[in-house]
Amino acid sequence: MQQEQRELLQALYREHVETIRFVALSKGLPPEEIDDVIQDTFCNFIDAYEREFAQWNEKQIKSALMRILYNRCADYYREKQRHPDTSIENCAQEDEYRIVMEMIAPDVEEQVEKKEYLLRLRECICMMTPAIRDVAVLCLIEERPVEEASRILRISAATCRMRLCRARRRLLEMAAV
Repeated sequence: MQQEQRELLQALYREHVETIRFVALSKGLPPEEIDDVIQDTFCNFIDAYEREFAQWNEKQIKSALMRILYNRCADYYREKQRHPDTSIENCAQEDEYRIVMEMIAPDVEEQVEKKEYLLRLRECICMMTPAIRDVAVLCLIEERPVEEASRILRISAATCRMRLCRARRRLLEMAAV
């Protein structure tokens, strides 16, 4: 009987460990804590339901495991709230994180602003005629020189400059609206 119970528990673990790991990750647990929480979940399950779970269906087993996992996650966060990590290592990591974020934050902000600008520009360009739109995309969005754009479109440089001028005028008109 003992060997059967052990094999049943091993099969239970193999069957549900990845689901529990995924749920624990989705709950925001740090990766270094997940294995401990998984182990606690299965130990609590065995302690509470060792004799009865063999007769349960899959839904009942999964439900009990998830309920225990949620409680273990809540316990973890409650403990972290009561006893925040104030070790020197943790403070040093937070300082490093803050310094790195201060260094990259302006770049990220600039990238977001540029992306928003390009999206607005794209919307305006999509409303133009195809001939003007092609020049606008090549020169304004892809930032290609007029000579290169004219070569790609197989038009003269003067025609390309004129279409670019019209595209800019239309963009100014749309921006004013």
